[in-house]
Amino acid sequence: MQNKLDNLPKNYCYLAMQGFSTHAHGRTRPCCFSRMGTNTYMPGVKISDIYEWQHHGNSNADNLTDFINDPEVMKLRKGLLDNEVPEGCKSCFELEHQGIRSFRQTWNEIYEHHVDETLQHVGDDGKLDPKAITYLDISLGNVCNLKCRSCNPWASHRWIDEGPTVPHTDWDKTAYHIAKLSCEDPWFVRAFAEGFYDDVLPNVRVINFIGGEPLVVEEHYAWLEHIIDKGWSKNIELHYNTNATTIPDRLLNIWDKFRGVILSLSIDAVGDLAYYVRHPSKWKIVERNVQKLKEFSATRKGVLVHTHVTLSMLNLHDLPNLLDWCKKQYDEWHYVHDWGNYGYQNCLPHFNIVENPRNLNIRNLPQDRKDLMNTMLEEQYERFKAADLPEWEQWAVENIINLKNVLNQEPNEGDWQVFVDNTNASDKFRKLSISDYIPWTKEYF
Repeated sequence: MQNKLDNLPKNYCYLAMQGFSTHAHGRTRPCCFSRMGTNTYMPGVKISDIYEWQHHGNSNADNLTDFINDPEVMKLRKGLLDNEVPEGCKSCFELEHQGIRSFRQTWNEIYEHHVDETLQHVGDDGKLDPKAITYLDISLGNVCNLKCRSCNPWASHRWIDEGPTVPHTDWDKTAYHIAKLSCEDPWFVRAFAEGFYDDVLPNVRVINFIGGEPLVVEEHYAWLEHIIDKGWSKNIELHYNTNATTIPDRLLNIWDKFRGVILSLSIDAVGDLAYYVRHPSKWKIVERNVQKLKEFSATRKGVLVHTHVTLSMLNLHDLPNLLDWCKKQYDEWHYVHDWGNYGYQNCLPHFNIVENPRNLNIRNLPQDRKDLMNTMLEEQYERFKAADLPEWEQWAVENIINLKNVLNQEPNEGDWQVFVDNTNASDKFRKLSISDYIPWTKEYF
């Protein structure tokens, strides 16, 4: 049977062609994984409040068509159609080159059955007709209940006070001003209230919420109720990236009215290490919420849960424990119903490798640690390769061994010292000590 993707441009991306994304402070972008900068913002974002923005050609969109067709985003789509690798898409293609499954590959395969209509709504110049929109990616500001080590003020407002104490960052005065606006005057309050998305919602199949932490954002509950009242919810699947520290019962009742719910649990470590890496998460609370999701998915159609792990120098050593935890979830609550497979969906987690802040990248580990980690990855690869896993999980097994392609790259000059300096500063601010949670660091700190 021919794969529909074979008939599309080699560098095709579903998210760029049939969706759009909104950054935490209301800026347009092709997807949440893209690192590109654009100049078009949601209506109501107070551009004039930020003293440097007026020099960069930034403007508020008057309508949805203008918002999704920022000139740089149009250029990106055209580049993908011409089989180029646009600057804003390099993160995915670099992962693919390293043998690690990318965001682009994952979504292309999940929505392969929708691709026939894709190119009908994209012009040769990369302009996208709103009728094509089936996927919304919405960053609900930067309000968060955690301040993970690999995060920043744009994605967690809890970094705003600590950030200035960290010596090596690119967070300047403007960045903190933007971060404060994102949590004090979030763009989505006006967008939801004024129905900015209403024209496309009848055709939307997926809404993906990221944050901050989306489950602590009250405004999105009312917006979901609006979608239910309009009768659109039965055709929409909700996706969330959540740290699993809160699963409100009220939200479970709302989710029941939608076609399905997929939850990506952002879990970087288990036990006490989780508290240090995703500070100040409590592992017992996470496990209690995972149990709640287990019970919820047992009786409802279309509820899928899986785990994303953000790998850095802080948690690579603990990967075996996390792999064990994920496999345990799959074994205990991967349900096979008459209507399909639901519950915990993946035996092994998806990997996101920290690229920013650069000093946390696993390539910067000392060589003696790299040697140990190479051995660990080989052992875990052989272990799960020999395990009785479903055929569709084999790519995840290959991802384990392919982490060596990143690990064994040359370290960035000076980044180890940056890691030490930044870690000492954050530990002092948080009244913690890295060696209490990561014993191998004792000889370096």
